[in-house]
Amino acid sequence: MGVVAVLAFLMAGCGGSDKKEDAINYDGWMLSTWNGGTELSGKVFLQLNGDMTFVLYQCIDTPGYQKLTGTYSIDGQVISGVYSSGIPWESSYVIEKQTKTELQLRSEKEIVSLYIAVEVPAYAKDGVVASGVRSSGAEKPFL
Repeated sequence: MGVVAVLAFLMAGCGGSDKKEDAINYDGWMLSTWNGGTELSGKVFLQLNGDMTFVLYQCIDTPGYQKLTGTYSIDGQVISGVYSSGIPWESSYVIEKQTKTELQLRSEKEIVSLYIAVEVPAYAKDGVVASGVRSSGAEKPFL
């Protein structure tokens, strides 16, 4: 699938014939399972924008959400990114599965992450206590 088709899918968010589903305005992805477990479910939200930028909200090791931004690219079925600080994502990810409501990624270390389409909640966006990637004292970026 080409880059344009993958982006169109990733940004579509909602659709289908179910009118109730059409009324939902998905603007991102919530991590549902990671490496077979659900302990990070609801603690990571990812927005992939049509202009090839991303916003990552995470609340893993610190109170409140950390907001990280940057750019991403898609080459075939592989997505990778770079944070605004210039630090690359820890891994590139193979897009293993994609539907209107699910996105499954596999890292270079064979860790599978399943995301579900959601409207990123205000408590994640408004609860940001830190932005950017810091060299010390910050939680490690999820991607």
